[in-house]
Amino acid sequence: MFFSDKKIIWLNTIVLLLFIIDRVSKWLALHILPQKGIFVIPKMTGFILERNQGIAYSVPLPSTFLLIIVSVIIIILVTLLLRAYQRREIEMMMAFSLIIVGAISNLLDRLQYEYVVDLIVLTSWPVFNLADVMILAGVVWLVIKIIKRKNILPG
Repeated sequence: MFFSDKKIIWLNTIVLLLFIIDRVSKWLALHILPQKGIFVIPKMTGFILERNQGIAYSVPLPSTFLLIIVSVIIIILVTLLLRAYQRREIEMMMAFSLIIVGAISNLLDRLQYEYVVDLIVLTSWPVFNLADVMILAGVVWLVIKIIKRKNILPG
């Protein structure tokens, strides 16, 4: 199915805005957020600075290995994104864009700070950031799209 260039521009604008919001929120967490955090529900829901040196759920990995793996994954995803652009598959473009932008934002953290800045807490654990949400949303979107293509789900 073909989509107008207007939809592609909107997609890129949304992804760029999410990237900017993520980067600004991380800067605010590092420079403005009180050490004890800010909570809507005490010690449960709010914002607190967490320096994550591992991968998902703070699982530790050597930093050089982690940078190489993340970089290779981003290169593969960019290749898939370019293919989605050639085919003008807007949903695949959105899914891959969210994953790539989230991964790049967290990679920038690792390169700049040697850890990922996590700041959103909904329960006592885990603490995460908007980039993590983008990655998760993109992966879920991608999985649903692939399942639909294989006619496992209706729609």
